[in-house]
Amino acid sequence: AVVSTQSTGDQGKHVTVTIIKRPQEALGFALISSGPGSIIPTVIVSSIRPASPAYKTELLNVGNQLLEINGRSLVGLSYEAIISYIRSLLPSTKIEMQVVPGSPVLVIELIRPDLKYPLGFSVKDGHITTLVRGSIGERAGVRVGHRIIAINGESTVTLDHDSIAGILLSETGKLLLKTMPSQIFNLMLGLEEPEYL
Repeated sequence: AVVSTQSTGDQGKHVTVTIIKRPQEALGFALISSGPGSIIPTVIVSSIRPASPAYKTELLNVGNQLLEINGRSLVGLSYEAIISYIRSLLPSTKIEMQVVPGSPVLVIELIRPDLKYPLGFSVKDGHITTLVRGSIGERAGVRVGHRIIAINGESTVTLDHDSIAGILLSETGKLLLKTMPSQIFNLMLGLEEPEYL
Protein backbone atom coordinates (compact mmCIF):
# COMPACT_ATOMS: atom_id res chain seq x y z
CA ALA A 1 0.00 0.00 0.00
CA VAL A 2 3.06 2.25 0.11
CA VAL A 3 4.30 3.75 -3.13
CA SER A 4 7.77 5.14 -3.70
CA THR A 5 9.38 6.81 -6.66
CA GLN A 6 12.63 8.64 -6.98
CA SER A 7 13.25 11.34 -9.50
CA THR A 8 15.87 13.83 -10.36
CA GLY A 9 14.84 17.26 -11.51
CA ASP A 10 15.65 20.89 -11.00
CA GLN A 11 15.25 20.48 -7.23
CA GLY A 12 17.59 17.48 -7.13
CA LYS A 13 16.83 14.02 -5.86
CA HIS A 14 13.53 13.63 -4.08
CA VAL A 15 11.38 10.73 -2.98
CA THR A 16 7.63 10.34 -3.01
CA VAL A 17 6.42 8.83 0.25
CA THR A 18 2.80 7.74 0.49
CA ILE A 19 1.38 7.10 3.94
CA ILE A 20 -1.74 4.94 4.16
CA LYS A 21 -3.57 5.16 7.48
CA ARG A 22 -6.95 4.99 9.19
CA PRO A 23 -9.07 8.16 9.41
CA GLN A 24 -7.97 10.35 12.35
CA GLU A 25 -4.93 8.10 12.97
CA ALA A 26 -1.76 10.04 13.70
CA LEU A 27 0.95 10.02 11.05
CA GLY A 28 3.67 9.28 13.59
CA PHE A 29 6.39 11.79 12.86
CA ALA A 30 7.60 15.03 14.43
CA LEU A 31 9.01 18.05 12.61
CA ILE A 32 11.29 21.00 13.25
CA SER A 33 11.90 24.11 11.16
CA SER A 34 14.83 23.86 8.75
CA GLY A 35 16.01 27.09 10.37
CA PRO A 36 17.86 30.17 9.19
CA GLY A 37 20.46 29.58 6.51
CA SER A 38 18.73 26.51 5.12
CA ILE A 39 18.98 26.11 1.35
CA ILE A 40 15.36 24.91 1.30
CA PRO A 41 13.23 26.84 3.85
CA THR A 42 10.82 24.14 5.01
CA VAL A 43 10.63 21.52 7.78
CA ILE A 44 12.79 18.56 8.71
CA VAL A 45 11.66 15.21 10.15
CA SER A 46 13.02 15.17 13.72
CA SER A 47 11.55 11.92 15.06
CA ILE A 48 9.50 8.95 13.87
CA ARG A 49 7.33 6.91 16.22
CA PRO A 50 7.98 3.14 15.92
CA ALA A 51 5.11 1.13 14.37
CA SER A 52 3.38 4.32 13.14
CA PRO A 53 2.10 4.75 9.57
CA ALA A 54 5.15 6.95 8.82
CA TYR A 55 7.50 4.28 10.20
CA LYS A 56 5.84 1.54 8.16
CA THR A 57 6.68 3.31 4.89
CA GLU A 58 10.35 2.48 5.54
CA LEU A 59 11.11 5.57 3.42
CA LEU A 60 10.82 8.47 5.85
CA ASN A 61 13.92 9.16 7.94
CA VAL A 62 15.08 11.66 10.52
CA GLY A 63 16.78 14.45 8.60
CA ASN A 64 14.48 14.29 5.55
CA GLN A 65 13.17 17.67 4.36
CA LEU A 66 9.50 17.89 3.39
CA LEU A 67 8.94 19.78 0.14
CA GLU A 68 5.30 19.08 -0.59
CA ILE A 69 2.27 17.30 0.86
CA ASN A 70 -0.71 16.28 -1.28
CA GLY A 71 0.43 18.60 -4.06
CA ARG A 72 0.86 21.68 -1.83
CA SER A 73 4.35 23.14 -1.59
CA LEU A 74 5.65 23.68 1.94
CA VAL A 75 8.71 25.65 0.83
CA GLY A 76 8.75 29.12 2.36
CA LEU A 77 5.76 28.53 4.65
CA SER A 78 6.12 29.18 8.37
CA TYR A 79 6.54 26.22 10.70
CA GLU A 80 3.14 27.00 12.26
CA ALA A 81 1.40 27.09 8.85
CA ILE A 82 2.93 23.72 7.90
CA ILE A 83 1.89 22.08 11.18
CA SER A 84 -1.64 23.50 10.84
CA TYR A 85 -1.90 22.20 7.26
CA ILE A 86 -0.70 18.72 8.23
CA ARG A 87 -3.15 18.57 11.16
CA SER A 88 -5.97 19.47 8.74
CA LEU A 89 -5.08 16.32 6.79
CA LEU A 90 -5.42 13.90 9.73
CA PRO A 91 -8.93 12.77 8.67
CA SER A 92 -7.40 11.60 5.36
CA THR A 93 -6.45 7.97 4.79
CA LYS A 94 -3.74 8.71 2.23
CA ILE A 95 -1.04 11.37 2.48
CA GLU A 96 1.50 11.81 -0.33
CA MET A 97 4.72 13.68 0.43
CA GLN A 98 7.69 14.81 -1.62
CA VAL A 99 10.81 14.63 0.53
CA VAL A 100 14.51 15.29 0.04
CA PRO A 101 16.49 12.53 1.75
CA GLY A 102 19.11 13.84 4.11
CA SER A 103 21.01 13.32 7.30
CA PRO A 104 20.49 15.53 10.33
CA VAL A 105 24.30 15.73 10.65
CA LEU A 106 26.16 18.48 8.78
CA VAL A 107 29.89 18.20 8.15
CA ILE A 108 31.47 21.64 8.00
CA GLU A 109 35.07 22.40 7.04
CA LEU A 110 36.37 25.66 8.45
CA ILE A 111 39.70 27.09 7.30
CA ARG A 112 41.28 29.53 9.73
CA PRO A 113 44.73 30.65 8.59
CA ASP A 114 45.64 32.40 11.84
CA LEU A 115 44.14 33.04 15.31
CA LYS A 116 43.73 36.71 14.41
CA TYR A 117 40.76 35.64 12.21
CA PRO A 118 37.69 34.90 14.35
CA LEU A 119 35.47 31.98 13.32
CA GLY A 120 32.48 34.31 13.57
CA PHE A 121 30.03 32.36 15.70
CA SER A 122 29.18 31.99 19.37
CA VAL A 123 28.68 28.74 21.24
CA LYS A 124 26.90 28.09 24.52
CA ASP A 125 27.14 24.57 25.96
CA GLY A 126 27.96 23.25 22.49
CA HIS A 127 25.00 24.96 20.82
CA ILE A 128 25.66 27.58 18.11
CA THR A 129 23.80 30.70 19.23
CA THR A 130 24.94 33.51 16.91
CA LEU A 131 26.64 33.82 13.55
CA VAL A 132 28.39 36.85 12.04
CA ARG A 133 27.42 37.60 8.45
CA GLY A 134 30.34 37.11 6.05
CA SER A 135 32.45 35.31 8.67
CA ILE A 136 34.54 32.17 8.20
CA GLY A 137 31.74 30.24 9.93
CA GLU A 138 28.93 31.57 7.75
CA ARG A 139 30.88 30.99 4.52
CA ALA A 140 31.58 27.39 5.59
CA GLY A 141 27.91 26.63 6.41
CA VAL A 142 27.74 26.92 10.20
CA ARG A 143 24.08 27.14 11.29
CA VAL A 144 22.54 28.87 14.31
CA GLY A 145 20.43 26.41 16.30
CA HIS A 146 22.79 23.49 15.72
CA ARG A 147 24.73 21.50 18.33
CA ILE A 148 28.40 20.74 17.70
CA ILE A 149 28.75 16.97 18.12
CA ALA A 150 32.36 16.54 16.96
CA ILE A 151 35.45 18.61 16.21
CA ASN A 152 38.20 17.08 14.07
CA GLY A 153 36.72 13.61 14.51
CA GLU A 154 36.54 13.80 18.31
CA SER A 155 33.11 13.72 19.98
CA THR A 156 32.11 16.85 21.89
CA VAL A 157 28.88 15.38 23.25
CA THR A 158 30.25 14.98 26.79
CA LEU A 159 32.51 18.04 26.78
CA ASP A 160 31.61 21.09 28.84
CA HIS A 161 31.33 24.61 27.44
CA ASP A 162 34.86 25.66 28.37
CA SER A 163 36.40 22.63 26.65
CA ILE A 164 34.49 23.20 23.39
CA ALA A 165 35.20 26.95 23.44
CA GLY A 166 38.87 26.25 24.19
CA ILE A 167 39.22 24.05 21.12
CA LEU A 168 37.41 26.55 18.87
CA LEU A 169 39.46 29.49 20.14
CA SER A 170 42.86 27.79 19.82
CA GLU A 171 42.75 25.86 16.53
CA THR A 172 44.15 27.12 13.25
CA GLY A 173 44.25 25.55 9.79
CA LYS A 174 41.51 23.10 8.91
CA LEU A 175 38.81 22.57 11.52
CA LEU A 176 36.22 19.88 10.77
CA LEU A 177 32.91 20.26 12.65
CA LYS A 178 29.96 17.91 12.76
CA THR A 179 26.73 19.55 13.83
CA MET A 180 23.05 18.68 14.01
CA PRO A 181 19.92 20.67 14.83
CA SER A 182 19.80 21.21 18.59
CA GLN A 183 16.20 19.95 18.76
CA ILE A 184 17.15 16.63 17.16
CA PHE A 185 20.15 16.35 19.49
CA ASN A 186 17.90 17.00 22.51
CA LEU A 187 15.33 14.44 21.27
CA MET A 188 18.04 11.82 20.86
CA LEU A 189 19.23 12.38 24.44
CA GLY A 190 15.69 12.39 25.82
CA LEU A 191 15.98 16.04 26.91
CA GLU A 192 12.84 16.93 24.92
CA GLU A 193 9.72 15.02 23.97
CA PRO A 194 8.68 14.97 20.30
CA GLU A 195 5.28 16.34 19.32
CA TYR A 196 4.07 13.70 16.92
CA LEU A 197 1.61 14.57 14.17
